[in-house]
Amino acid sequence: MDVRSGHPAEAVPGWDTVNTRLLADVERRSTTLLAALAAAIVAAGLHAAGASVPVVADAAPGFRSGPLLIVLALLPAAVSGALLLSGRHNAAAGVLVGAAALAPGRAVLDLQLAADPGAALRPELYLPGDLLRHPPGAGLWLLVAGHGALAVAGLLAVRAARERADVADAGERATDGHDVATWRQRWLFVVMVAAVVAASGLLMAPFASGDVYLLARNAFEGPAVALTGYLLVAAALPLAAALFMTSGNGPFARGGLGGLAIGVACVAVPSVAAAASIDATSVSSGPVVALVAVAVLLAVAFVRASARAERDDSPDRSGEVAVPGQRRLLTATGVLAVLTALAAAAGSLTAQLSSPGPAPAPESPARWLLLAAGVLVGALGLGLFVPRVAIVLRPALTVAWVGVLLAGTAVLDTAITATGVPGGSLSSGPGVLWTWLAMCGAAATACCSVIAGMVEREDADGLDPADGTGAGMNLLTPVTAAAVLAVAALGTPVVTAADYIAAGLWSDFGTPSWGLLAAALTVLGATVLAPRSRPRQAAALLAGAAGVLAVHASALPLTGSHLPDACAGIGLWLSLAAIAALLVAAAIALAGRRGTGE
Repeated sequence: MDVRSGHPAEAVPGWDTVNTRLLADVERRSTTLLAALAAAIVAAGLHAAGASVPVVADAAPGFRSGPLLIVLALLPAAVSGALLLSGRHNAAAGVLVGAAALAPGRAVLDLQLAADPGAALRPELYLPGDLLRHPPGAGLWLLVAGHGALAVAGLLAVRAARERADVADAGERATDGHDVATWRQRWLFVVMVAAVVAASGLLMAPFASGDVYLLARNAFEGPAVALTGYLLVAAALPLAAALFMTSGNGPFARGGLGGLAIGVACVAVPSVAAAASIDATSVSSGPVVALVAVAVLLAVAFVRASARAERDDSPDRSGEVAVPGQRRLLTATGVLAVLTALAAAAGSLTAQLSSPGPAPAPESPARWLLLAAGVLVGALGLGLFVPRVAIVLRPALTVAWVGVLLAGTAVLDTAITATGVPGGSLSSGPGVLWTWLAMCGAAATACCSVIAGMVEREDADGLDPADGTGAGMNLLTPVTAAAVLAVAALGTPVVTAADYIAAGLWSDFGTPSWGLLAAALTVLGATVLAPRSRPRQAAALLAGAAGVLAVHASALPLTGSHLPDACAGIGLWLSLAAIAALLVAAAIALAGRRGTGE
């Protein structure tokens, strides 16, 4: 029997040659997946060894965490191996890719133990008992090497999944049938929300603590290295979830969701165990929220296509990229944008700091900047509910979301600086929670907007010819000028004052610098994509970038009143010049659209 056509061997000319080549392809592609599994096994061994030896010299964990950490280390390889033995190759590859997506962020989290172990908040690996800075131990480097091996396993698994696309597990596809498309349409929004919720939970304080050497803080109140790791994990979650759900391979997508769930559990479960095992600590809501999202991801991963697929004679469409309709995606993006705006408003209007005494706690001078960014995102989100303008506004929102990160990091800098003073009495207020919820919501809005753009691009053939072509190289000069001016504007201060040093990109790097960096990369991305986009979409992208720079420039009128003798810095004039260049480029794009004969 021919393994592809299903016809008898004698009825197929050249059967021996065709099937010999096919079997050779299957063997080669299975070898790649086996190599990925081998790398995952090496990663598991390194993680298990790292959990068994000290990660900090002359120190020990706060509780007997070794068995738990070893079990968590073995999960990706064990689950992937079990799926591979059962013949579910795509699902096995997806598990490795999902777990590997969080490996870079987890590696940076572990490196905090080398930078300052006392501020790492990792009692499952090290419980500080003094204020001395202990050197890292061998266990730390084993853990970091394990993350590197897991990343290699993920890359090999991606290659294996691509190679097996044409000979993928027939049993899985026959079981799923064309209802895989319905599965994606039904669960995409749930998966995206779960990924954002998981990211939010991981950014919250891992536990509550009464130990003076173990000060429990959320990610934005912690040290820079740990913050970078948490942000990498938080950003990878919705991005990877979106890629899995639009991959065009149902088993691979389900396996990927399972791998993401395992990765989140590896971060959240030790925090819960530490809170339950150490006397001075107690469970906080952060890891619990993350584990609830893990349960949702696993539930979706286990949901199969309906039984109707087994008896339906329709052609198999499991290989297609099937996502919800454009209207539904635009509505979902609008909902997320409005929720982000509400969270930004709450973050700007509620206290960032609380004081136990009668004296009022200081307020962040950047809180009105956050409100302005939230208003911009919320206005664009509301516009997505109007069908006539939704497609025009959606690309602008794809860029404008970063304004919330730009303003949010500046707002959080006040709380991080005030609560980091030794012996200080100030603590974080509710505004901190709302601010980083707004930042997470902005990232989720961006992911949903990008997916809506993918669907819009696929439907471009149904649009008018003027929208089906790129904006062209006429934009090259203005967008290049805008890109240079934008980076310069975001790297230089908008406000200058005596005894005030603003954070920047290449000097005085601080918490607000992360928002500046995100804004610079997003605006640069918009200027790169605009010449290759359809004219109307190019104009919207550039207008969104101009909105981000307008938020940045508004720092002078909105925050300058809190600084004595505040005056305009060079960043203000560069921002205005960049805005002008972006608007000129947008006008050229629209003029080119009219020139096509619309």
